[in-house]
Amino acid sequence: MFSWFRKQPSPQRQTAERLYTGVVVRSRNPFFYERFGVPDTVDGRFDMILLHSFCVINALNKQGQGGRELAQALYDVMFVDMDRSVREMGVGDLSVGKHVRRMMKAFSGRMQAYQDGIDKASLDDALTRNLYGTVMGTVDPTHLAIMGDYLRNQVAALNTMNPDRLMQGDIEWAPVPGAGIKQRAPIVEPQKADQAVA
Repeated sequence: MFSWFRKQPSPQRQTAERLYTGVVVRSRNPFFYERFGVPDTVDGRFDMILLHSFCVINALNKQGQGGRELAQALYDVMFVDMDRSVREMGVGDLSVGKHVRRMMKAFSGRMQAYQDGIDKASLDDALTRNLYGTVMGTVDPTHLAIMGDYLRNQVAALNTMNPDRLMQGDIEWAPVPGAGIKQRAPIVEPQKADQAVA
């Protein structure tokens, strides 16, 4: 009845929501869990979102002040969604803030770990501790190699795509041979982005 009083999200917020939807859609592809050994659990899906968010934020941060502002908006959208997801899992109101802060800290740590891994030409440690951190026993070295190459390819693809398109919320992921994953993120209406949960 009073929907016309609701404040419409800013263009930047809409772009951030579009980017986040692209991250979530990519992260949900079953191939990662069925073929690359990523745990098909809440933790595993959460880590896939963080990994792809790292790729996008890393690229945005190279686009000057506007890119850094959009990266912050993407971060904000992501953790609003994480807050909602935690609540939907039944976490009490008094504990939600603590859980979300823990997620924020986890993301900060992964951002640094993945950047360090790329710079040092070895992502095995970062992926073992984070993406495969809940795997019991030894992580399959083939999975580490595949996901290491995958992460590097995504970073390279996003860093070299048309920056104007990226700033408009269009993501061009690098293809994964045989994975059946589309190279371009699907276009989703911004208002639907808040429905994309891990």
